[in-house]
Amino acid sequence: MTSSVGKNLFYQSLFQGIKILMPIVTIPIISRALGAHGIGIYSFTNSIAEYFILLSGLGITLYGNREIAMVREDKQKLDETFSELVSLKLVTTAVSFVLYSIVVLIFFHRDFLYYIIQSLHIIAVLFDISWFFMGIEDFKKVSLSNLTVQIAVFLGIIFFIKDYDDLPLYLLLQALGNLFSQVIMWGFIYKKISFRIVSIKKMKKHLFPMVAYFFPQIAVIFYTTLSKTILGILDSQTAVGIYTNTLNLSTIIITMISTINLVMLPKMSNLFSKNKIDEINQTLHSLIHAQLFISIPAAFGISALASTLVPWFFGSDFEALKIFIPVIAPVIIIMPIGIAISNQYLLPRGNTKIYALSTFGGAVISILLNFTLIPLIGVLGSVLTSLMVETFVTVFRLVYLQKQTNFKFDKNLILKMVASAALMALVIKVTTNDMNDTFITTLIQIIIGVITYVCCSLVLKVPFLKDLFMIVKGKLYHSRRYKVKN
Repeated sequence: MTSSVGKNLFYQSLFQGIKILMPIVTIPIISRALGAHGIGIYSFTNSIAEYFILLSGLGITLYGNREIAMVREDKQKLDETFSELVSLKLVTTAVSFVLYSIVVLIFFHRDFLYYIIQSLHIIAVLFDISWFFMGIEDFKKVSLSNLTVQIAVFLGIIFFIKDYDDLPLYLLLQALGNLFSQVIMWGFIYKKISFRIVSIKKMKKHLFPMVAYFFPQIAVIFYTTLSKTILGILDSQTAVGIYTNTLNLSTIIITMISTINLVMLPKMSNLFSKNKIDEINQTLHSLIHAQLFISIPAAFGISALASTLVPWFFGSDFEALKIFIPVIAPVIIIMPIGIAISNQYLLPRGNTKIYALSTFGGAVISILLNFTLIPLIGVLGSVLTSLMVETFVTVFRLVYLQKQTNFKFDKNLILKMVASAALMALVIKVTTNDMNDTFITTLIQIIIGVITYVCCSLVLKVPFLKDLFMIVKGKLYHSRRYKVKN
């Protein structure tokens, strides 16, 4: 298991690392070529498709991961479970596609071509079996296959996306990339699974448990994607483009920080099945503090870089991001904590109720705030809504965790991280205040920031990355500071 976690983290980190690096190149290209309006059209049409993508998957990513992890040592049960889940997903995808077609024909026929292309994302869900490989903790095939397709899409964007007229091609590249990344996984499954036709009765036994995972995901879509939909309806598609790019940098950083959560889910499910409570609490405590060591300086850093980064990175259509990026930056700290609690405690434990309550609460707040703030302050209303919703969701889960365990933040350690990050931001501002808005300036700012933060952490004796290293090695970090008693 120790070796497995380490290898899985490597392959997931490789894939996520490339996914993080690619947008650094493609976002400036896309932003300048398509402009705020083009990006807005893509984001708005995709937001409509997202609801039906979710219906097609019906919560299988988390549920399937968990179910496969529980039977992976029994070949017969593994075959049965996989066959039942895939068969059920065929039905849900067919239903979802029909409903999507009806909705588009009635309400969104004006941009019909864009919606046809977006429908390929729904079809891609049918072929998605990444949950199986996650459940057996084989991340290598998932990561490398996706990486190959992502590189192809990346090259397509670089060579073919030149101006606004290339918007349909951009949508097609994204949709086909998603579809092919799922289809290619079936080339690896035949050695591991004997697929068989199953009865409706056997499929149905998974339906209600999957729905338990599905409803919280509906709420997640409501407080993420719904903001784009409401903004597009109440304001404009151009506003959606500005809002989308506001979230892009934060999303990239959060994806990087949260990579380990996906890798650790099967391991934590296994620990819960063996009732190893002490090890569960210890790992979760160490994981969250290791994430904070990265997320705190990332939030301070992106705020310090915004004024010089936005002009060269996003282009003239996105000047407003100089204000919006610092506003949304705290989610870089907040979201990974909530993700860690749900993926490493609530879901492995099978506690979908608290997970659902937190997400539905967030959805309600999102709907109320979006309809209230967007008419008053436009894009800023959506940005503030996203920040407040993510704060609510994480605090809700954290309060529950603290009631169920003796989890506590190490306030002294976090204070040291915040002090180091604040000083880092100040040093960046002071030393680069008179520099031009160029890539070189941003690169210099990042180097200055990293050196400053690491030096401050050393001086203040912050045990940076030690927790993360211990988790990867599959060991517990035993010390008085971090010891967690059940």
